[in-house]
Amino acid sequence: MKLNFIFSNLNTIVLVIWILFLIIVAIRFFRPAWVRNISFLKLIIVSFVINLLYGAFVTWGQYYVWATVGDFTRVFVNSPLPKQVPMPQLLEWTRPFFENNFGYFLYYVLGRVWLYVFISFLVSVILYFLFKIWKSYRGNFTEYGPELILILMLIVGWPGVIIFIPLGFLFSIILSFVYYLKGKKVTEIEPAFIVAALFTLIFGKIILNFL
Repeated sequence: MKLNFIFSNLNTIVLVIWILFLIIVAIRFFRPAWVRNISFLKLIIVSFVINLLYGAFVTWGQYYVWATVGDFTRVFVNSPLPKQVPMPQLLEWTRPFFENNFGYFLYYVLGRVWLYVFISFLVSVILYFLFKIWKSYRGNFTEYGPELILILMLIVGWPGVIIFIPLGFLFSIILSFVYYLKGKKVTEIEPAFIVAALFTLIFGKIILNFL
């Protein structure tokens, strides 16, 4: 019964977990004295671990459902990948890896779960280094600004990062304009990205459906 509840509400549970984690990240940025023992390095590691645990849990959950629902679904965890299943030409060389009894299942979870996790890692790390270069030449970041944005990118994941980055810059411009009207100078853009991360978590899927 508990597993059925978790599987039925997995997206909501994951969203709550990420929002709670985002709150911790925001506290670390705005009120570092409250969480002195939590470094940005630790938060980065936790971000990667949560993504990996999510992928592992969904993989196990998919296997459990297919293996226990009935004979029809059990076929999916005991069959090689059919030769008729199309595969990108670039990845055709990997087909022999899916010719074992778990082939179809492996192909399914890699394409539906782990591909998004790995793309999220790759894109986040690449953009992180670009932000580090930007910081070196242009500034505009606090000491751990690029590390903060790396964490936020890992929180929103892929394809959420497609929305997150433009929103972060858009909110930065809006925030700068508001402070300009108040006669204040804004030198930090990280708060705008924190708000953008929360916005992406809550509304990202809705926005992506319209793109």
